[in-house]
Amino acid sequence: MQMSLKNHSFLRFSAISAATVLLAATLVPELACSRLNAAGSPAPAAGNPPATASAGTKKVEIRDPNMNNMVAYTLVIPANWNFQGAVLLDPNCGATPNTVAYRVWSDDLKYGVQRMPEVNWFTPSDDRIFLGKQCKKMDALTAVQYAGMVMPILRPNSQLISTTTAPQADNLAANAKQMEQMLGATAARYGQPPPKFGWDAKELRIQYNLGSQPEEEFLQVMEQTSDTPSSIMVNKPGQILKTAWAANKRTTAWIVSERAPKGQLDAARAKLEAIRISLAINPEWDKAMGDLIRQRGAAMIAQSWKTFNANYKANQDAYNVRFNNGEKFIANMQAQGDKRNADFAAYEDGRTRATADKVDQILDRQYYVDPSNGQTSTISTTYTNNWSNGAGDAVLTNIQGYDPNGLVQGNWTQLQPIKH
Repeated sequence: MQMSLKNHSFLRFSAISAATVLLAATLVPELACSRLNAAGSPAPAAGNPPATASAGTKKVEIRDPNMNNMVAYTLVIPANWNFQGAVLLDPNCGATPNTVAYRVWSDDLKYGVQRMPEVNWFTPSDDRIFLGKQCKKMDALTAVQYAGMVMPILRPNSQLISTTTAPQADNLAANAKQMEQMLGATAARYGQPPPKFGWDAKELRIQYNLGSQPEEEFLQVMEQTSDTPSSIMVNKPGQILKTAWAANKRTTAWIVSERAPKGQLDAARAKLEAIRISLAINPEWDKAMGDLIRQRGAAMIAQSWKTFNANYKANQDAYNVRFNNGEKFIANMQAQGDKRNADFAAYEDGRTRATADKVDQILDRQYYVDPSNGQTSTISTTYTNNWSNGAGDAVLTNIQGYDPNGLVQGNWTQLQPIKH
């Protein structure tokens, strides 16, 4: 059937929205703190597992393919609901190796609970603070500001109804206080400035149409921040090594959504919240991940000291000679570091692209390229026949064989589905 122009969906993709899609799809956060569950509270300790599922519910498992397919998390959901979940690799920008994402929905698609992948970014106070190539650098954002950046992509054409404090707020506040006390004492022992931890948790009530069905949804937007001291070199080339402390703020953000038909969200809230707070970490997997993180950290520290001591001993006797050629020496060391970073970035880039493809699958999205100019975009799988005019406008439809050329003003090129 021929569709009129007014029935087409148009989207304009800006540089900000494209960066937001990449950010929401690829990044995974970790603060120097205890692991949290979906409720924003510390995970249940070993020996205190969550209650077993009742007759009207079932327990589903989220497995980690990178840890011998070990059960990482469990979730209790209604027995007749659908489930997808994954442990996703992160780009390893000084973070834990993974994050959890899941979605649960009723057969009629009207009710659902979803946890988006965690993201993180840095706001360094000094440009000399080193950030790996996989680390994202952005201004600090409140939870509401972050929601305003990603909501047009997560829920296009949605309307904000109200904003309140999210139910996870108390747990996040307690965790931040605990981390300040624990790591502040550690920093004092080593003569370092104390780290500062913060939080923000907001619940946005929105409404939108899911197809022809009016929906309401709680978007629970959580943030944890850590303002930690980083050592920077403040001496000029050729001068004696001198360092100083500079603050490096890290923001960790994630979103949990709970949705129901318009007018039924409040009545369904208890059931949806029960699903969210049932997310529990498998203690055995949690211990294995903790051991892995500690092993990696110890190995990196040992190798760092070994390299430092070897270089120091080898260069000590020839220091006076090499001092006059200091710029060349520093350039050579920088080149070696750049090569190591480049090799590592190439390795992690492959894992990041695989993660992005998995996230697109979970969020019902497809990555596209415009063959006329190489521009890329991420579009809902609701539309399978998509066109662009190269000027930022798109015609999205699921009518196969439809070609806007001659029907819509401009020159249109069909977008091609690709992998990251």
